[in-house]
Amino acid sequence: MKAPLVNAPWLLRFLRWAIVLNLLVMLAGSVVRMTGSGMGCPDWPKCFGLSLPPTRLDQVTWSSTASYHQGQMVLYREAFWVAQADHAPQAIFADALWQEYTRHDYSTFNPLHTWIEFINRLLGVFLGIPVLLATVASLRFIRSHPLWFITMFAALLTLGFEAWLGKVVVDGNLVPHHITYHLLGAYFLLALLTALFRNVHSLAEQNLWRAEPPAAKNLKNIIAMFAALAFLLLAQTVLGTSVREGVDALVHDLGFDASRLGWIAKLEPGVLIHRSFSLLLLGFAYWIYRRSEGMAGLRARAGLVLLVFCLQAAVGALLYYLELPRGLQPIHLMLGVGAWMILVDALVKAGLMLRAIQSSRDSA
Repeated sequence: MKAPLVNAPWLLRFLRWAIVLNLLVMLAGSVVRMTGSGMGCPDWPKCFGLSLPPTRLDQVTWSSTASYHQGQMVLYREAFWVAQADHAPQAIFADALWQEYTRHDYSTFNPLHTWIEFINRLLGVFLGIPVLLATVASLRFIRSHPLWFITMFAALLTLGFEAWLGKVVVDGNLVPHHITYHLLGAYFLLALLTALFRNVHSLAEQNLWRAEPPAAKNLKNIIAMFAALAFLLLAQTVLGTSVREGVDALVHDLGFDASRLGWIAKLEPGVLIHRSFSLLLLGFAYWIYRRSEGMAGLRARAGLVLLVFCLQAAVGALLYYLELPRGLQPIHLMLGVGAWMILVDALVKAGLMLRAIQSSRDSA
């Protein structure tokens, strides 16, 4: 069967960039947590009230010889203050010109943390560009493929929600559960972009099947299996974030540079549940791989998911037995993100195959 040709090169380009930037934002967010840089910029959307963050302590410490702009933040008397108006150098700190920043009690400046957090935010801004452009590009196909525009509009709303939630996280000094919601929002955004990319890309191919047989057996069962595995992966992600919140609590109580020896025992039983759940994912992924025999494209995706789960389990074991080395945390997260992306792609691909099979039977 020949699939209808759909020429949407710009939409595909924008979707590619959006997916790549979404992955980079998730990686950057993981690095932010790994380095404890979440409050590197104590305000939002600017950083210390500036468009370009400071690099030295003297840039954020109040000085009687410096001029300040409205909204700029300074460190004075072990607290952050916000300038209420533009003003020239003042001999003394005039309370009338400043207001203490009370949305949280964080009052530390670390230039490395500031720039890590700023780069994370900057990537989020860049992500908005291809998402917006892809939304506009999808309007061209609103009559022939209305779901394309609906999907992109949902992605645009999700990105807006993520930006707002980022502000809430900062204002609340890294509220634990909000960070989990923030991650799940990124997962949802990635799912929307991946699903639409697969749909547009498949319809742009002259031959939808390529290596896949036109009458794949048990296709509905495979779709249900992929969906169940995707759901289990989300559950595993939530379990992982609860463990991560426990690590954050220990960092808060003991200090970022404290030895992590013995922390695993303090994280039980959550960490044991998370570890055991990974075995369930591995077993289920292997079962899907065996059941997808003869479905070339879907079997390849099932194999990739199984491989990623094996790598993630190996990294998880290193995290468990080596007392949570920081450098492995982003790798562990991004492997899960990769598996999620492959599963979404497989679900959409299988759905397109099933729809084409049913359409072929109806027209026969």
